[in-house]
Amino acid sequence: MKAFVFTLAAVLTVSSLFAQRVDEKELQPLSAFKNFPQGAVYQNTSLSPEARARDVLKHLTFEEKLSLTGGYKSFCFPGVARLGLRPAIMADASQGIRLQTIASKANSTSFPPMLALAATWNPALAQAFGKNIGEECKAHGVDFLLGPGINLQRLSVGGRNYEYMGEDPLLTSAIAVNYINGLQSQGVIATAKHFIANDQEFVRHIASSDLDERTLREIYLKPWEAVVKQARVRAIMTGNNAINGIPASMHQPLLNDVMRREFGFTGVTMTDWQNTNYHPDLQYLVARSGQTLLMANNATFTKYIQDFIARYPARKAEVEADLDFMVYPNLYTLFEAGVYDRAPTDKALLNTLPAHKETARQCAEEAICLLKNEANVLPVQRSKKVLLMGENELHSGTGSGFVAGYDHTSFAEGLKKTYGQNFEEAEKPTDAQIKNANVVLFRLNKKAGEGYDVPFEEPQGVNAEIARVAALNPNVVVLISSANGLPMPWLGQVKGVLWTFFLGQERGNALANIISGKVSPSGRLPFTLEKDFQDSPDPDFNFLGGKPYWQGNNNHYKEYWKGNEKNSRKEIAKYVKPHQLVHLPYDEGVFMGYRWFDKQQKEVLFPFGYGLSYTSFTYTKPKISKATLSGQDSVQVQFTLKNTGKQAAAEVVQLYVSDKEASVDRPVRELKDFQKVYLKPGQSQTVSFWVNRQDLSFWDTPTHSWKAEPGAFELSVGNSSRALRFTQVFTLEK
Repeated sequence: MKAFVFTLAAVLTVSSLFAQRVDEKELQPLSAFKNFPQGAVYQNTSLSPEARARDVLKHLTFEEKLSLTGGYKSFCFPGVARLGLRPAIMADASQGIRLQTIASKANSTSFPPMLALAATWNPALAQAFGKNIGEECKAHGVDFLLGPGINLQRLSVGGRNYEYMGEDPLLTSAIAVNYINGLQSQGVIATAKHFIANDQEFVRHIASSDLDERTLREIYLKPWEAVVKQARVRAIMTGNNAINGIPASMHQPLLNDVMRREFGFTGVTMTDWQNTNYHPDLQYLVARSGQTLLMANNATFTKYIQDFIARYPARKAEVEADLDFMVYPNLYTLFEAGVYDRAPTDKALLNTLPAHKETARQCAEEAICLLKNEANVLPVQRSKKVLLMGENELHSGTGSGFVAGYDHTSFAEGLKKTYGQNFEEAEKPTDAQIKNANVVLFRLNKKAGEGYDVPFEEPQGVNAEIARVAALNPNVVVLISSANGLPMPWLGQVKGVLWTFFLGQERGNALANIISGKVSPSGRLPFTLEKDFQDSPDPDFNFLGGKPYWQGNNNHYKEYWKGNEKNSRKEIAKYVKPHQLVHLPYDEGVFMGYRWFDKQQKEVLFPFGYGLSYTSFTYTKPKISKATLSGQDSVQVQFTLKNTGKQAAAEVVQLYVSDKEASVDRPVRELKDFQKVYLKPGQSQTVSFWVNRQDLSFWDTPTHSWKAEPGAFELSVGNSSRALRFTQVFTLEK
């Protein structure tokens, strides 16, 4: 426990440097303001958000408009005191509220992070999760939550994988849409991040993710389209990276043309906290790009605007029109969310925290994935002697996604409550202690966080230790607290493996319920666990000078890259010139995640969607509604799912579609739907999936549109991408 306290203290000390309080006098709602300009109507709550935002624009000065394109006091959207418009408060996180960014002393729940939420495969739980966090945002006076993270897991070594929702666009979409719906139901503005293909931390501010149109459409844009069209997300944060050579913070083809014009996004588009500083010579791209808010400040953009007007004074009206284009979505969003019409804080909602702890525990329980259970080593009866060993487990990754939480129940504390005198904890037990236990639970931690990627082989030394312990005791269960892939040379020597992610403050209660069998595991992997990182789509993604470079934080390259260190001693200076982007080719195209491993016919440790249960299920009587599909019709596949075991449990049923013959290279199979079904012993339920023409389509680059080609398709149903219980074939007609 001392290690956790030290780490938390360090985080609080560093974070206090940028957490700046806004004076409460600045945070009054519009109803408290009396000196409205003559003719103003924006205070009229019966008017539409559009009308109110347009009216504010009429009353803003040029300088005020310019100020509303940038941040205020690090984590705020600025107010306009002259017009009674208060600042809007922002806070980091997705798994709760990172209180350091708002300098709050009250409690905020540390839920499991986004990757663990995705592992529940439970959209309804994701919505409850988001609603809970929305309540805490209002209790703390947070108007914008800077999450959820919806980047896709291209590589298993990504430092921020824990903040995202795995490798599949459909699963990410389903979880993200429900999370955002829950959060925004409370009037809090969700900020989906980081747009787009910002999938690794390797030199993240100066890297260009280079990918083709089809890959963007079929894989990376899918979650963004879903959160705009299905959840009406009110804000997005652009990535630190460039896409095909254009910085994400000023990428008009994607931000304005796709997100706004095509998908219908109407909200705030903010930068991440550094990328406004990297491209001073490209500021002319910003105003009409679809970017509306430069965080943490707009100093570089302001200088560009001021210099431009000084040089071309006759064009000031043209520049002001550009500022209107930027500022309007910010004002519209704040009126739509009701921010200007309410006080930011509702302390009464702190009373919801006990219920939030229950949601956090349920999410942690449903996230835990049982990967191996030889000879039914789990669950462990309470009469058995249980030894917990290894370093204290991690509850969160580091960086802006870190949430401190409160009232933590560690693995040891949760197990102690369950097993009493039969439980023992020792970080480094003696051989005698190991041999004396009926079951040994070995904690394996793999740290990760913002600003660096994590070598696949880490942590060093743990593999030999697990093998040594397994030689002393036949009943070893490894508990993996990680969001990243790792080798498992010891897999054949241990009886059990539980992937426990980072589980937040209720982790101990959740784990104890799983270990004891009070709850059957129902988590399913939202990513593929490969055997070797060399099997991945891009094992050399971060190679510079023939060796890997793992750093992504500013201090490793920023000043040199901007040309401010003529005689730089930074390692990156050997390989990258100032102002030169580092290009990351996404040569795998649409074959990312399980699509890649299936295409390459690679064996994996555990496939996407995989997870075991303490009970058994049968899939019976599959029926398909029609043998041919035409026009805009849909085809239904229906079957009966039965719990044939002795314990109540949930099965995650997954539907995959395969195009048997196509004019383009398509994945072997792709996830198109899923359901999490809870059944008591002996209970059955009819499960139905519908597939339509869009589900069968690929992006046709020559026509820049979706295309479904006539021919044979397979619908496969199972409980992982490589465990398919049955397949049905039908034909798509013209």
